[in-house]
Amino acid sequence: MIIEKITKFITISLFAILLSFSNFDYSIANDHTPKRQLINKLKKEISDLGVKPVKKKNIFTKDEKWIEALEAQLEKLKKIEALKAELKKELEDLGEKPESDDTKELEADEEIIALRKQIEEVKAKKKAEEDKKKRDAKIAVAVEMLKDELAALGEEPIIDTSDIDSDEQIKALKKQIEDIKEKRKIEKAEAEKKAEEERKAEEKKQTRLEAIEGVKKEILFMGETPMSEYEFNTEDDYIAALRKQFEEVKKLKQEEELKINAEIPDWYVEMPQSSETIMYARGSAISADLDNSEQRAVENALIKLSTQMQNRISSKTNLVIKEAGVDADLTLKTEMQRISNVVVKNATITGYKIFKTKMAAIADGKYRTFVVIEFPVSLAYKNFIAEIDSSLSVKAEVNKLKNTEAFKELEQYVAEFTGA
Repeated sequence: MIIEKITKFITISLFAILLSFSNFDYSIANDHTPKRQLINKLKKEISDLGVKPVKKKNIFTKDEKWIEALEAQLEKLKKIEALKAELKKELEDLGEKPESDDTKELEADEEIIALRKQIEEVKAKKKAEEDKKKRDAKIAVAVEMLKDELAALGEEPIIDTSDIDSDEQIKALKKQIEDIKEKRKIEKAEAEKKAEEERKAEEKKQTRLEAIEGVKKEILFMGETPMSEYEFNTEDDYIAALRKQFEEVKKLKQEEELKINAEIPDWYVEMPQSSETIMYARGSAISADLDNSEQRAVENALIKLSTQMQNRISSKTNLVIKEAGVDADLTLKTEMQRISNVVVKNATITGYKIFKTKMAAIADGKYRTFVVIEFPVSLAYKNFIAEIDSSLSVKAEVNKLKNTEAFKELEQYVAEFTGA
């Protein structure tokens, strides 16, 4: 029984040995087949990439399966190598070299991780450098802008850029600018205060001059010569002296008036009454010169005529505006007032004539002239209508104005005056 078992074991062993040699011989025989050549090629390519080729699972695995495993391994290695190459190129583009000495000891996947880490570190470094450059550039621009603002204020920067960094420069420049602005603000306030004081002084001076001219005109109007300002040290003293002279002359004139009342003509005292078509005004003046006496008498009469005419035209104008329903139009009212002033001014220059006049010698070799002038009011109305027709500001409302009873009345007066 034992012998049989031993014999059976030996037989099986011999069969296995023979089968093994048979497979070995078959493998050698197939070493030059296309499949075997492809396997060898794949194994070499994998080995060249520094990796051990996958082994055949067992002697019963077919070559096709082994080829598929080798091709899959090689494809994966090629992708890894391509990715490694891409990462290395990215590193080189960033100006860095791959850490080849360290990564040689790493497996393929670990090398990719190391490369990625290195890339991230380089990127972070580059970003920090770029951020610093941008920050420094912004600071530099800010410094220049602040320096320009200082220059615009007429000042030079007082900082030393070699001793402080950019941030400190900005702080120093800003402080200097604020100091200058505060200084300028104070200077401006002082200048405004000074200007206000000068304005008030000028107004006061102007008021004094107007007061002086007013008193001098009054004295001249009464036929006397105002005293010279060069006799006084201050304007206040001169004004006081002129007012004293005025009161003295006024008193004398009143006394003279009492003496010459008998010489005043009746037609001067009871001159003709003004109407809608004719207006009268009177005036008198005393002067050492006969012609000057007459001229000033006429001027005094024209002053009174101007006042009467202004009142008459203003009254007619307001009536026309009210009837036209445009009294809320400030622009129109202003233009109508301007036209009234023009008409009145023209009336005191041309159109009037002397109705009656009388000249008489009085004491101290002087002369007094009495005059009454007349002016055709219809001529003023005619000029008034002509000004309205030519005014662009009144053009939009001219029809409303002309349709009023007050305006038609003016046109009627003009027609009677011209005979049209």
